[in-house]
Amino acid sequence: MKRILLFALFLPFMACSQPKGKADELYEKYDPKPYVSGFSFGGSLLSALPIDIDFTTSGDLEKTLNGEIKRIQWLKVNDDRYLAEVTKDWERFLKRTGYHRVAFDNDDEENYVYIRGSRTRFDEAHFLIKEENMTMLLTVYGDFTLNKKLHED
Repeated sequence: MKRILLFALFLPFMACSQPKGKADELYEKYDPKPYVSGFSFGGSLLSALPIDIDFTTSGDLEKTLNGEIKRIQWLKVNDDRYLAEVTKDWERFLKRTGYHRVAFDNDDEENYVYIRGSRTRFDEAHFLIKEENMTMLLTVYGDFTLNKKLHED
């Protein structure tokens, strides 16, 4: 009887909790490391923050990203002793777990976004930003749709 009562008390908390993404394993591994800084926030702080971003890519395509952000996580390593090792580990993890890699539309930088879903509908986006003296992993959870249309000028 006590077990049923305890289960009934905790059921609302379990039902309302944020589902974990595959990348949470990576954040749990690296967040407590002294050479990696990070943070995570979501829930009522964001309360499903709506986004609506228009941008034009090379060529005549205009893209619109719509959706709601539900949670954000961030990790950054800037200790030169661990930079290469941690960056390779993050890249291997993102590839191994089945995220789709999409290159940014920028100059000569080696920056990628790894998404879960299709190129037009996804619920996780992991931005891996590599620079000479630091690497940053920014993860955004939510429901996102990318629409493309011909730029009309």
